[in-house]
Amino acid sequence: MKIHAIAAIAAMAMALTACATREDVVPVPYKVHGGAQIGAGRSVAVAAEDARTQDRTKIANKTNAYGMEMAAIRADRAVTVIVQDALEAELKSRGFTIGGGGANAIITVNRFYATFQAPGAAGDVKLHVSVASPGGTKIYDREIDAIGTEPGIFWAVGSNAAAMLSDGMGKAFDTLFSDPTFLAALEKDGGSNSNIKAGS
Repeated sequence: MKIHAIAAIAAMAMALTACATREDVVPVPYKVHGGAQIGAGRSVAVAAEDARTQDRTKIANKTNAYGMEMAAIRADRAVTVIVQDALEAELKSRGFTIGGGGANAIITVNRFYATFQAPGAAGDVKLHVSVASPGGTKIYDREIDAIGTEPGIFWAVGSNAAAMLSDGMGKAFDTLFSDPTFLAALEKDGGSNSNIKAGS
């Protein structure tokens, strides 16, 4: 009986090791949080940029039982596309339309990475958001940092990394859309020259 138990444990360890050395390529789904219908059909053009300097396709690393980093976990789309789509979805859910003729929002990805290290797993999302008037004058500027979590995580696999990063995006956008200066910037017309700072 003991021999069977030891064999089973050894087989499980081998399977986990094999899993940890194989890369995951996963989607990063996003569930829109939404909010009050404040857009009134105003147009907002959205663009995304990537300020990360390392492997931009990697969003996490698997880890083994000793906490050592193993194979990469990669998103199935460019992170800038994932973040831009999420921001556009939040804008549309609040009554804005996506397109030219109004404010121009640029969202820059500074960090988008999940870790499984002790004391807890987390998805680290750092964004920079700026808004310019139709004439090109910058009228809003803010850095947003958010930490995403997912309850009950045990395995350092792609789906769990994606869930934490999705939660981090949601928290970042909750912070952004709760900032009245951001909402005011989206309402500025082409004749505005006022420069709105976050928290002003």
